[in-house]
Amino acid sequence: MVKDKTGGLFRLAVGLMQAFSSTSLNFYPLLNNLALYFQIRDDLINLADPEYMKSKSFCEDLTEGKFSLPIIHCIRKNPNDTRLSSILKQRTSDEQVKRYAQTLLRDAGSLRYTRENCTSIKLQILGQIRSLGVNPSLEKLIEILDVQVEKLDVSPNNEGNMYTNSNSCLDISPSPSWRIDST
Repeated sequence: MVKDKTGGLFRLAVGLMQAFSSTSLNFYPLLNNLALYFQIRDDLINLADPEYMKSKSFCEDLTEGKFSLPIIHCIRKNPNDTRLSSILKQRTSDEQVKRYAQTLLRDAGSLRYTRENCTSIKLQILGQIRSLGVNPSLEKLIEILDVQVEKLDVSPNNEGNMYTNSNSCLDISPSPSWRIDST
């Protein structure tokens, strides 16, 4: 889907430029990886970057019920644990519930897994750029985009009790504003 959505826009732009160029190089593998990188990067930043959360909305993907890579990874890692799936179905705007979901993603290693994927795809992109010919500007752009990914704290919570940290406190008493189904 990512290759069709974001990749399609990249392919259209490059295809138009190639129509007026004499080059016969195949840029599609690079464009597909760029599309994949941009989407996975955006999904990770949406769920893990505190600066992004200040400028946009907090964990917007959870409110949209979006099955992004970190969410899919977390659900598949623990298929019998339905907490994250239940939160996603709610399309909640409740910040405490979103922080709880963020803790689930962090503790399952899903944010780390996603960052590792971004790094792997970035390295593939840089190799593809070099194989098509040197382009220092594009390489620099990719490195700059990756700075934000690399600085993210994606480590699991090590406090033992995720409810003791005041920044990610979750009132676990029943509330009409949110409910986590066990089904």
